[in-house]
Amino acid sequence: MNHDDIAGDEPLADGMHIAVRVRRDFTVTGADRLLAAARAAYAQVNPRATAHEAEAAVTSAADAIFIILESDGLLGHPADRALAVHVGHGLEPGGWRAQVTFNESHRLPAGPCCAEDGDVFALPADT
Repeated sequence: MNHDDIAGDEPLADGMHIAVRVRRDFTVTGADRLLAAARAAYAQVNPRATAHEAEAAVTSAADAIFIILESDGLLGHPADRALAVHVGHGLEPGGWRAQVTFNESHRLPAGPCCAEDGDVFALPADT
C-alpha cells in the first residue's frame, strides 16, 4: 500500500494541531432501565446530589448518554485527567465537543472497523 493513500499518515511536527472525531452508535433496548442507570451514574459523578436532583438533571436521551460516557471516563473531567498525563510526553489536550444525534439514516455496524460509505460524520439533514 502506498503511504500517500493513508489518511492521517502525516509525520508528527511541533505545533501540529490534531482533531479526533469519534462516533459511537447505540440502540436503546430498555429506555426505563437506561434512564435509571444514567441517574445512578449521575449520582456517582456528583456524590452530593440527591436522588431528586439526579432525576431532575437526567431527563432525556442526550442527558443519559452524556452522563454514562462521563461516568465511564470517556468524556468530561475523567477523560481530561486521563489525557493530562501525556502533557509530559509531548501532547497537550485542547478543548472537546460531543453531540448526540438521533435516528441516523446510516447506522454503523458493531465493531471498530466498518466499511465507510461516504462521510459517517456527516450530520443528518434538517427536516
